[in-house]
Amino acid sequence: MPRRGENIYKRKDGRWEGRYIKERINQRARYGYVYGKSYTEVRDSLKNLAIRPSANAAQTTPEWKGIIAEWMEAKMLTVKASTLSRYRNVLAKHVIPLTEQKGNTEKLSDAVQKYLLHLSQKGYAPKTVSDILTIIKSMYKFAQARGCQIDNKVNTITVKVPKSKIAVLTEEEERRLCRYLCESTDKCSIGVLLCLCTGIRIGELCALKWSDVDLTNGIISINHTLLRIQSESKEKGQKTKVIISTPKSEESRREIPISSYLLKQLKQVERAENAFVLTGQENRFIEPRTMQYYFKSILKKCHIPNYKFHVLRHTFATRCVEQGVEIKSLSEILGHSGIKITLDKYVHSSMQLKKREIEKLNILNV
Repeated sequence: MPRRGENIYKRKDGRWEGRYIKERINQRARYGYVYGKSYTEVRDSLKNLAIRPSANAAQTTPEWKGIIAEWMEAKMLTVKASTLSRYRNVLAKHVIPLTEQKGNTEKLSDAVQKYLLHLSQKGYAPKTVSDILTIIKSMYKFAQARGCQIDNKVNTITVKVPKSKIAVLTEEEERRLCRYLCESTDKCSIGVLLCLCTGIRIGELCALKWSDVDLTNGIISINHTLLRIQSESKEKGQKTKVIISTPKSEESRREIPISSYLLKQLKQVERAENAFVLTGQENRFIEPRTMQYYFKSILKKCHIPNYKFHVLRHTFATRCVEQGVEIKSLSEILGHSGIKITLDKYVHSSMQLKKREIEKLNILNV
């Protein structure tokens, strides 16, 4: 069995075999092989080939069509279905048309910066332009590791992504929203309250079942997320499909303590063990887009500005910071991969909190 993402196998005779692309002829790969007594020996040999490519490989300038296909094949081993779907969209809409204009890798890098500038002038968000550039850079690195002759100019291209201001409900808006949610009998309302009190993501909410909610010990387990992605096969004319998969990262699989306020509200809801929290049924779920529409209708009824659903997560995190919740604990509750993300996003005091903190200096003036 090969290790993930590597063409290294153990042979029946006990030796290890590694495969690499030696050259390309008419976009078809010709492979070379290395052998060794151990996995490590073969792996190191392949690394050396990547660093010092053969003469044939060094003179090869393959077309991007082949590189893109191989890059996607390699990514299938390392990323989730939702990420693959996003890659396919970016490739089809941006990268492939660009490579068709500039057929080989030597010329392509000269066109990348002009294209990214064109997208910016066209109104694309800096984050979107940056994501496209990241994919192009990843494919450049992939091609170089296989000994393709390409210039490194693309690695010097950068896109500045300004830090966006995070929207947060005011304390009055939050109280108004909570009153409405607690009085509502709609199951979706308890879902909105759950997000406001735990900070879970909308996809995690839509995939949540009552079997994930331990009311006895006051713990919610986040093990799945629900989302709609583009269907690769497009069977029966379906362009998209709904998938329930593991969360976006290992850190996103987590256990969240339930506050006494939320616990009281959850215990009042009728529930079945394997049913979805938002529907009360085992075989029927609600999609994120539907929940977004529902949330906006609630905001309208509560006379609250038209926020995005993610404002619930931002509000939860901001309130935790304002109340002095320990950052490491908050980072784990939110499912962040590290506390730096939590610090960068949420540790920015409100003016009210700044005034309260600055008043502490009055003690020095007594």
